[in-house]
Amino acid sequence: MTRALTPLGWLIAGIALLMAVALIAWGWNNLWAWLPWSAEARLDRAEARADRAKSDASARGLEAQGNAEQVRRTEAYGDIRVRVEAATAESITQARSAPDATDPLAADRAARLRDHDRRLCDIAPASCPATSNAP
Repeated sequence: MTRALTPLGWLIAGIALLMAVALIAWGWNNLWAWLPWSAEARLDRAEARADRAKSDASARGLEAQGNAEQVRRTEAYGDIRVRVEAATAESITQARSAPDATDPLAADRAARLRDHDRRLCDIAPASCPATSNAP
């Protein structure tokens, strides 16, 4: 004996069939998305590569900027060093060839030493103590 479905049974069966089809379709789409050859997976990889490239470019830019600043500081230091060595060599030559080189420190000799110190402080003020205005 076969029983026929009632209209309510057909409605429930139809809803169940629609839910099963929707579940299968949703599962198939999600299954396809994680496959390595899917468009979504390729897009994810391309976006990751683009992000890495942007990060690398930013890092290289910062590195180049830091290198340029280091070169500038090194050149400035080298310039100061050359100027200090030239001023010192000139003062040494003057001191050795001065007629009072072996005499006790005279006023003009002290003035030469103070002038040399002043020139060194003009070249590299950070290496000189602050001058006081005390008498």
